[in-house]
Amino acid sequence: MSAATDLQPLPERVVILLFGNGAVKRANDYAYQMARRGVRVQAVVADGQGWRRAPSLHPSVEVYSLAGPENRQPLLWLYETVVERAPAAVLRRLDGKVPGAGFARRAHRKIAGFCRRNLFWKVYRPVRHQALRAIALRRMGRLDIGAADHVVCPDPAAVPLAWSIAKRHPHPFVTRALHYGPYKAHPVLEPLEPWDTDLHGKEDRPPYLPL
Repeated sequence: MSAATDLQPLPERVVILLFGNGAVKRANDYAYQMARRGVRVQAVVADGQGWRRAPSLHPSVEVYSLAGPENRQPLLWLYETVVERAPAAVLRRLDGKVPGAGFARRAHRKIAGFCRRNLFWKVYRPVRHQALRAIALRRMGRLDIGAADHVVCPDPAAVPLAWSIAKRHPHPFVTRALHYGPYKAHPVLEPLEPWDTDLHGKEDRPPYLPL
């Protein structure tokens, strides 16, 4: 038997699910190794809340963002408008025109930050994964997720979504493992470079696409 027939078949298309930023660097390494072997790599990211400091994804990855629909959830939108955006806008216009407005603006930033860390996230974090699951399932048809070969979920927060995909779509192999070892023997087809997230940011890659 030839070496070529011993190779584990490469998936043609892989979709990575990322609701938090903790697995982005591992996902980048996996995507780089797969994409340079000719695999189409896509990612669904929940970059609407708590994603500001996340490393950027490798430019070979087609990234689809859930930020818009997440941020448009009625209660979340109301909280950000009432507690953060509206007061900030008023105080910004008054700064330099009304005595004490500058101090009030700085105080509001501190109070809003405290509320986000100690109130907003304590309420929203336990239910976010289920809210994102519902949002994503309404939009995953645009990716034709049922025709993907692999769906990879390295992020614990995205497990409910991965479980729903596995139940609804029999074709994709759904796994939590970012494991490209079985495919290392396949030849490299694309001259891609590793992605150093300390040197490159989101602005250095193609823009994320709304989902």
